[in-house]
Amino acid sequence: ILYLSRNARNQPIAVSGTVFVPTAGYDGVRPVVAYASGTQGWGPQCVPSREIARGDFDEQFAVDGLLSRGWAVVVTDEPGEGTPGPQLYTVGIAEGHAVLDSLRAALALPGAGLSAHAPVGVEGYSQGGGAAGWAAELHRSYAPGLNLKGVAMGGTPANLQAVASNIDGSAFFAFLGGAAIGFGAAYPSLHLDSYLNAAGKRAFARLRTMCQVQGLVAFAFRRIQDYTKNGQNPMMLPAFEKALDENDLGAIKPDVPVLQTHGLFDEVIPYRVEVNLHNQWCTMGVKSELDTFPGEHVTTAVEDQPLVIGWLAGRFAGQPAPSNC
Repeated sequence: ILYLSRNARNQPIAVSGTVFVPTAGYDGVRPVVAYASGTQGWGPQCVPSREIARGDFDEQFAVDGLLSRGWAVVVTDEPGEGTPGPQLYTVGIAEGHAVLDSLRAALALPGAGLSAHAPVGVEGYSQGGGAAGWAAELHRSYAPGLNLKGVAMGGTPANLQAVASNIDGSAFFAFLGGAAIGFGAAYPSLHLDSYLNAAGKRAFARLRTMCQVQGLVAFAFRRIQDYTKNGQNPMMLPAFEKALDENDLGAIKPDVPVLQTHGLFDEVIPYRVEVNLHNQWCTMGVKSELDTFPGEHVTTAVEDQPLVIGWLAGRFAGQPAPSNC
């Protein structure tokens, strides 16, 4: 599908995605889940819809788990990842819009047989966890007509500055480089290219063509200062800090229950980042359940699936949402 959404500056953009509808009948109104994937890469060949069509989408297991319950699923490609134009990687406001609009598009899709009033949910992990969190925070103001029952999110990059500090100079630098590209595209007034040296311009141009594994290998253990003029870190400048702060979760109260999962030994997104978000939402009165897994970033994405599916099933069944605030 191709659908209309909005970027972080509330300008209209096109976003692509894929809708799955089980062929088997469903007893009652079939729920619909928006699935927001983790990082697939920065090149146009890496978007979920293309990977799904090729049969090499590495999160298909999660989508299949949702489909096994008879639910329909819409997988967004996120802003700029499946369409011409800049990719808005990790720009949470735009990603939250894209998730909510993917649900509206799926419900309106001719021939899909889905009810406009269907109960809907959201699942996301890693980059998708951030997108899911923003969908939760923006639902009331941006898409109040959606019958949203709950949002399950994990490995959430809720505080972009903390994540950036953790991965700068690490094996996961490509994620930081991708985020710099995303914010430079989302906020042209930052003039990201003006801070890059010749090596930085070449490196970022290469990263824009790569999928996740290729990018991680190519840029492992690099630092942002390797690619900037005079070794400065632009993200420490007030204009960059303002843009990052705008896209940090925790300032808006979600109006639906949330499930948060995180690996205690997550090497990409520190566990404390999820805990801090959980505490912020609890203080606001959000029904939030945080479940901790004894693993790292990738293994937790697999281990949390039975919990996530059971939690969503409870929301669709109208059961009271659990909370461990």
